[in-house]
Amino acid sequence: MKQRLYYFDMLKGLAIFLVVMGHVITMCIREIDRAPLFKFIGEVHMPLFFFISGWFSMRCKDNQRPETPSLIQRASRLLIPMIVVSTLWVFYFPGSGIQSPLPPGFEGLWSSSYKNGYWFTLVLFEITAVYAAATYLLGKQASLARECAVTVGGWIILVAITMIIGSEISAWTSLDLTSTFFPVFMAGAIARRHKDAFNAFSGKSSTITAALLIASACFYYIGWPWNVSFHNPYLYMVCRVLLHLCFAIIGIAAVRPWSERAFADGTGTVAARLWAFLGRKSLAVYLLHYFFLFPLWSVKPAMEAMNLNLVPLAVFAAVVAAAVISMVLIADYIIGLSAPLAFLLTGTEPAAKNKSNLKPQQTK
Repeated sequence: MKQRLYYFDMLKGLAIFLVVMGHVITMCIREIDRAPLFKFIGEVHMPLFFFISGWFSMRCKDNQRPETPSLIQRASRLLIPMIVVSTLWVFYFPGSGIQSPLPPGFEGLWSSSYKNGYWFTLVLFEITAVYAAATYLLGKQASLARECAVTVGGWIILVAITMIIGSEISAWTSLDLTSTFFPVFMAGAIARRHKDAFNAFSGKSSTITAALLIASACFYYIGWPWNVSFHNPYLYMVCRVLLHLCFAIIGIAAVRPWSERAFADGTGTVAARLWAFLGRKSLAVYLLHYFFLFPLWSVKPAMEAMNLNLVPLAVFAAVVAAAVISMVLIADYIIGLSAPLAFLLTGTEPAAKNKSNLKPQQTK
């Protein structure tokens, strides 16, 4: 019996907290999402989710060919709750009092890449489908060169298809986002297949230093491309991929030692257990948190008067996000008492059957 990788739970918990913080900034307060904090949040949380999803999608025994994931199982957990909850959101949003930068109504849900904010589940399913096809190309024996070639080739094909089909069809299918996050998903899968080498590589001081320097340069270019004279769309795409890979390495390097210390006794500290618990509930939080956002127009003048300073905006968004997530977890517990609702709204088993709680778990 292998010990659970708590640092992935904790990373997902931190990532989903950043997701809610970002939506507090862009939907509750609105029009201050030009702040550097929002730009940072917008680039860091989703790469972590896709990297971790790629890691756990890679399953193979005795170095044989990777197993092909069950798309039916993924569809039931990702697409069904996405369709149900996003449809409910279309009817709920007009009376919520909040604003959204995304097109409202069913037009925003189906003809926009971001699907009224519910794009992640669709894109993750599409990437998983591409990965399922790629498993036949990855070979029976682990080969980093082959796996990188498959990743780069798949990414180029996805980008080319996105350009060929045009912006309208790309928006309907969210294929532009699928091509954006495919490389970091595959990086997670490759890291899992070479986990010993990856753990050694990601723990080196030189690796972390290089990742921080590359991430800083790429983040500046992506956040403020108008300040760079040599800007072009292809360089932008490459820098975004590099940024995602660097953030994944930095996140793991930061959280893994904390997790190892916190869970050294097999129980874990309170803070570590809470972040791990939140990580295990991240899909439910993602699907439901929009319904608990609320307008905060009164704080906008104060935020702007402080010139959108990083610290006060981060503290305020974190406090509101904590309140929103608390309500979501209560709602998730109540929904979990009904098996049909738990399946339709969160893609999870009801609380009575789900063993996930604040206590550490072991993987089978």
